[in-house]
Amino acid sequence: MAKRSLFSILSEQPWWVSLVVAALLFAAVYQFLPDFAAFVALPFVGVAIHVAWKQFRGRAPADAADRLAALREMSWEEFAAVISSAYRRQGYAVEASQGGAFDFTLRKNGRITLVQCRRWKVNQAGVGPVRELCEAMPAHDAADCVCISAGEFSANAREFAAGKPVTLLGGAALAELVGAVGKKSR
Repeated sequence: MAKRSLFSILSEQPWWVSLVVAALLFAAVYQFLPDFAAFVALPFVGVAIHVAWKQFRGRAPADAADRLAALREMSWEEFAAVISSAYRRQGYAVEASQGGAFDFTLRKNGRITLVQCRRWKVNQAGVGPVRELCEAMPAHDAADCVCISAGEFSANAREFAAGKPVTLLGGAALAELVGAVGKKSR
């Protein structure tokens, strides 16, 4: 399994954690290379500012785990309504699918996007659903597709999706998509 970057881990923490890391790095590097200490700490200050901005807008990374837990507890009908609402807020026309490899068809500016969220409750989604979704694209004239999971995607799924018009939407990115909708549905 691929390891996550330090910045992705920090982006899921409260804003002040990144600021503490920046201060500690600055102090440590200042002892040996005082001219470079600020440059080493600066990316962590940037992460702290980004996370604080998101947090004060009402989308705190700390809330992501709570929203994901709430999403996993939802029935299919509730989850489908949350996803549909989230995409409608972004200006998509959303149509439910009648079975097959995907759950929704999104239309916006003449582009068709297929969305699959059949396995939204799993902790790790594998390559099978992603492959099935990709195979459905040509038959529906879709430009791209989105595979949704409240958990993470396996390394095989990420490798398969690399270079293809597939978005793997899970974890914190899913919590960001549903935003306040996920909170209201609890």
